[in-house]
Amino acid sequence: MIDVSNLSSINIDEKSVIHYVKQMLKFLKVNPKSDVSILFVDEDEMTKQHVRWMNEDGPTDVMSFPMDNILLKNSKSLKKQATLGDIIICPSVALKDARKQSINPAYHLVFLLAHGILHLLGLDHQEKYQRGVMQKKEQGIMNSLRTVKKH
Repeated sequence: MIDVSNLSSINIDEKSVIHYVKQMLKFLKVNPKSDVSILFVDEDEMTKQHVRWMNEDGPTDVMSFPMDNILLKNSKSLKKQATLGDIIICPSVALKDARKQSINPAYHLVFLLAHGILHLLGLDHQEKYQRGVMQKKEQGIMNSLRTVKKH
């Protein structure tokens, strides 16, 4: 089940979010019955979560909280129905970032969903090698969705 809650002041098309997440899970060969929870929040709430979980001040664009230790590099575990975890996204931070990068805000939100899902599946970007692997997977997901990057 894909659960989407919007507690932010920015309008989010929750049906589209569910559609994109289903497509991403399909692309990544994750059991389609796996659970993912996505929460959209405003900057104040994201700041609280960022401090609580990362000990970093200020809001961020996306945070992920993996649950059942399903790893992208383990195709056997991907077949299991599992609770992948929770993703928190701050649309207002994402909108600011999209403007700075001159990219479509809707594209950027979808990208953040992909980024969050990859974190739920054990990918990271702390090291250069990891960053390269994650960026390649993100690009593959976005290409599979055929979303428009530029305005």
